[in-house]
Amino acid sequence: MTSPSKKGQLLGGNTTSMHVLLFEDNNLNQTESLHSCLEEQGHHVWLVHTSELATQTTAAHWPNIIVFHLAEDYAELESFRQAINKTKLNIPLLIVSDKNHLQHAINNDIILVVPNKPKQLDQGIQKATAKQKDRFLRLPNFIVDCQQLNILRNGKIHSLTPKEFKLLHLLIQNQNQVLSRKTIMQKVWETDYMGDTRTLDVHIRWIREKTEKNPSKPQYLITVRGVGYRFITGANSE
Repeated sequence: MTSPSKKGQLLGGNTTSMHVLLFEDNNLNQTESLHSCLEEQGHHVWLVHTSELATQTTAAHWPNIIVFHLAEDYAELESFRQAINKTKLNIPLLIVSDKNHLQHAINNDIILVVPNKPKQLDQGIQKATAKQKDRFLRLPNFIVDCQQLNILRNGKIHSLTPKEFKLLHLLIQNQNQVLSRKTIMQKVWETDYMGDTRTLDVHIRWIREKTEKNPSKPQYLITVRGVGYRFITGANSE
């Protein structure tokens, strides 16, 4: 498996960088492989050659899209899709092939793209991921799934309640800014009542247990005494 990398500039300045899992036959030469093309478009790429590694990588890194290159037959595609479905992540799947007999395998979540056409490949990726454009928030030590309300940290998945997610998302979207307790209560709990904010403190503790290595000594979700809270690490949504 090839580790993710990113090089070059975005083609035409319009490509949105994605985390891509690329499944290809390991007999492809450099010209036939889509690896370099995807990297040149600015994407982070994991290259795998077996369904087992594809499933493991998907579960471990939560890619934005899976690119399945050069399907030889429908049975091969179905076997791969069944393996990926075991992750229950519902990651968009893009088929890249010139096999006409695969046309009947296409549905709303799968787009067929002819190989070696960088523009078509880019358009296919953007179309396939359109509904999940802002699904993942990738931070240095964990990933937030804004669709399934989960956190992936150190290989473990932690579920978020809707209120936990709303609070964490608010803090991340306002990273490096101090948010007052009043502002948080208004945005998350939709109330101006400040007589008892213990609920906020409890939710902060729960989030720290899911995001911090040592919740009692948080590195990211910081208490600003007498004011509120601040999330101090960088993040980006993809």
